[in-house]
Amino acid sequence: MNTEEKIKIIAKNLLFVEGRFYATTQQIAQSAGMDRTAIHYYFRTKAHLVDIIIGEMINEFPAPAWNDIKDLSLKDKLKRYIDFNTEKSKKYPYLDIYMITQNEFSEFGQKLFFPLAEMVPEISVCIHEGKTSYNNPLLFLADLISIVSGFLISVDFLREKSDIILSSSFYHQRAERIINLFLT
Repeated sequence: MNTEEKIKIIAKNLLFVEGRFYATTQQIAQSAGMDRTAIHYYFRTKAHLVDIIIGEMINEFPAPAWNDIKDLSLKDKLKRYIDFNTEKSKKYPYLDIYMITQNEFSEFGQKLFFPLAEMVPEISVCIHEGKTSYNNPLLFLADLISIVSGFLISVDFLREKSDIILSSSFYHQRAERIINLFLT
């Protein structure tokens, strides 16, 4: 592995696996076992390094395009969102939290997110038809994001404090339970 790749792997781990959002270039360099000048040589700034690794994560976990899912039922869209986010969060549990807390809602950052806003009209229809207990589509989506995004961080915290072991069917059951919370 070359120096540039090693720096990117270490930075991804520190920022998006461990949640150390404010790790400095010095801390990244020390974790990589090198001098900070190597980071400056390859990336100039931490911001540029983060842009590069987020670009790699977009390629690794591309959010589905709206045209690919628009004909699915709302229930199937929610299931796809939960599955997509779970797979992404298994590898990078702090990624969504980073994107939200750092206000990374540029066009670039949006490529990491499932096209939830496009579901607002469909959620509004469900509200009108009484298929959900929610009365506001934005509240529906905010609660959905809250339940789905911080999940693996919470599970890891609880597992450290107990002897709980997750079964292989856990993630499937979780998706079904979340959908049942939102749709009647």
